Amino acid sequence: MTEFTRYDTNGRVLVTGSVPEAMIELQGGLIVHGKIDGRTHYVFEGTATPRPQNPATLSGADLSGLPAPCQIIINGVVYECEEATATLDFTYPGNYDVRVSAFPYLDAVFEVTT
Repeated sequence: MTEFTRYDTNGRVLVTGSVPEAMIELQGGLIVHGKIDGRTHYVFEGTATPRPQNPATLSGADLSGLPAPCQIIINGVVYECEEATATLDFTYPGNYDVRVSAFPYLDAVFEVTT
């Protein structure tokens, strides 16, 4: 059996699996040999490459260094962002899980208490 990873044109890992060598080309799409963990790696120029650290930082309610475009996810709700900075504004006091997502960067995760 041959392990493989199928990925999209951006290098995002779609699926991994094992098939007989003779069936590897039948898997379709972009394929590399071996299993790649898409949580920590992506495919760049046909090679498993570590995903870079997200440059986003949080100071008070201000996010900066955002890899635009990105998504800011607050308690599971997705907000599209096209800017390098954003100010978070919460209606109610509480704890908020904030995630900045922009492939191929790893997600930046913050907890905000207001």
